[in-house]
Amino acid sequence: MSTPKVAAKNTSAFFGASIAFLGLTGIWNIGNLWMLNITVQDRYTIGMGIIASMFAVVVVSKVVRDKEDANDFVNGIRQARYEEVLANAPAPGLGQTY
Repeated sequence: MSTPKVAAKNTSAFFGASIAFLGLTGIWNIGNLWMLNITVQDRYTIGMGIIASMFAVVVVSKVVRDKEDANDFVNGIRQARYEEVLANAPAPGLGQTY
């Protein structure tokens, strides 16, 4: 028999740390844009590039996570089929059952 897989659950501390890191990163980027000696339009363009990059990272990480979850699901079904075949197979040396 296989052991059941425990679903991963993030704690509120992990969620809080993620939000704090996002806020700190945002403040850091705004501060760096503010200190640049460029026009306002250039600041907005760079800022939108940073935001687009952050969204791209989130999308890619979600795609990778979903692919891993799908692989785990398929592997779980495959393992259940193997266990069923092994449970219904005759003992070695006893011949085949029809």
